[in-house]
Amino acid sequence: MKKQLTVLLLVLLSSGLAHSQTKTKQPVKKAVSALEKLFTGSGLPYSMVNDSLAVIPYGGENITSYKVLVQSISDLVIVFTDLTETLPGKIDSTKYKYLLQQNNHFDIVKIGINPDDNSVNLRADLYKAGTNNILLKRVIEQVANVTNIIGGDFK
Repeated sequence: MKKQLTVLLLVLLSSGLAHSQTKTKQPVKKAVSALEKLFTGSGLPYSMVNDSLAVIPYGGENITSYKVLVQSISDLVIVFTDLTETLPGKIDSTKYKYLLQQNNHFDIVKIGINPDDNSVNLRADLYKAGTNNILLKRVIEQVANVTNIIGGDFK
């Protein structure tokens, strides 16, 4: 009797193990970077190059297509366009004074010249601590609009 009970328990146990389902592994969620979190809810068509760099395509009345870049460095978020790349052949040393004078006309956006490669950048710097997706969107739009305005000045 004990043998039959033992055999019956072993059969039940083995059939239970044979018919049990294996646990499915949950797919691993990709960690969202802090910069990408700032873009959620902004409605901007961005593409992430890496965890700290995003590219937003823009186009305007004066410039048909250009890129606004958003880079996260340390505790800063830098929003910028490369005017030399956006306006090829239109910016040279004779335009530097005019470009620097334009800094007086814009509040957040500033124009800078790199003497090493004679490139001209239009940028705005924000602290991450005080930045949310609404503020970031407004600054990106301002950088894009000023880029378009300056493009119109060099037509």
